[in-house]
Amino acid sequence: MKTRLPKLCRNKLRDAAFVYCGKRKIYLGKWGAPETIAAYRRYIAELASGRVSVGDGAEAEKTVVTVAELAVVFLSDKKDYYVKDGASTRQHERYRVALSFPVEFFPATPVNDFGPKKLLFCRDEMEKSGRFARSYINTLINCVRTVFRWGVGLELVRPETLVGLQAVPPLKRDKSTAREVAPVEPVPGPVVDATLPFLPDRVAAMVRLQRLTGMRPGEVCAMRSGDVDRSGAVWIYALRTDKTAHRRAASAKKRVPLGRRAQAILTPYLVEKADDPDAFLFSPRDAARDRAFERRQRRKTPLTPSQAARDAAPKTRRYNDFYAENLYCKIIAKGAERAGVERWAPNRLRHLYATEVRAKFGLEAAQIMLGHARADVTQIYAERDFQKAAQIAAEIG
Repeated sequence: MKTRLPKLCRNKLRDAAFVYCGKRKIYLGKWGAPETIAAYRRYIAELASGRVSVGDGAEAEKTVVTVAELAVVFLSDKKDYYVKDGASTRQHERYRVALSFPVEFFPATPVNDFGPKKLLFCRDEMEKSGRFARSYINTLINCVRTVFRWGVGLELVRPETLVGLQAVPPLKRDKSTAREVAPVEPVPGPVVDATLPFLPDRVAAMVRLQRLTGMRPGEVCAMRSGDVDRSGAVWIYALRTDKTAHRRAASAKKRVPLGRRAQAILTPYLVEKADDPDAFLFSPRDAARDRAFERRQRRKTPLTPSQAARDAAPKTRRYNDFYAENLYCKIIAKGAERAGVERWAPNRLRHLYATEVRAKFGLEAAQIMLGHARADVTQIYAERDFQKAAQIAAEIG
């Protein structure tokens, strides 16, 4: 009896292509993609060669779980997992990039046939592409191993397959053609001072605040009026979420002490947003309003009727409620360029802060102020450390 070849089907929800193996679906990749078509042809070739069965037996199920299927199922399963504050994090994209290499070169390969040599081949292709630094290639390879570890937990991958993949060593420094990433250096204080006059008032305030507190760029961008406790001599900014929130208890929040100089920077914006505790302190919409007001103040001729009508009409351009990190970085880079100094990113302010605190108060104080406490430190020690941080903030401002 002639075996009927499986038809390539489409899952519209996932926008993925699959074939039926008995009652089971085997995903081959994104619908319409050239690599998916190639994977389907390889699968048909394997059927013709007898290496893959279309039966319903348990042995067939173990054999036909392909690399492409594992990748599609993993990415679909984790789509809503790597989410923070309603937005997808970079981790999901990192997995997508990592899996694109095995899916491109070995889509129809059974997962249990994907061994160290194939993983090394993918690593070499990452290196040849020139897209990634050496350390990031090691991160991507670890992502591939993590996906196979996830497959072991679902009994889609044999444990010995994962053991083989773990034998692939990372790329070593000076032993690879991939580029090296230069360490992040503190931005020189004079460079920051020269850039400030060329920044919008609100962005300049964010930069000064970062320099005084060592906050991450995303943390200063996310500041809301209701998050600042002004009851004590040292104000406390309790973050609603932060980069390391997943490492702490759900009830524990990162707290940033704000000294007198930081308080002076924040006061005008806290007064402005006093009626709305959920309002972001630094908003591009407010900055646009300030620019429009300044233009009107500098205007020497009266408004024409058409201009007055245009001002009264609703604005079509939309602004975000808060500065996104990438926008914050771009504004600073543009300001540095106008100031005639080296371009720098706001995360280097955190390094500058750490350097200054360490020089004055020591390494332990810098770790405390930056929130680099170990996960297994007891709550008593954490509270003691925070009191020390508040004392330091009160002294340096």
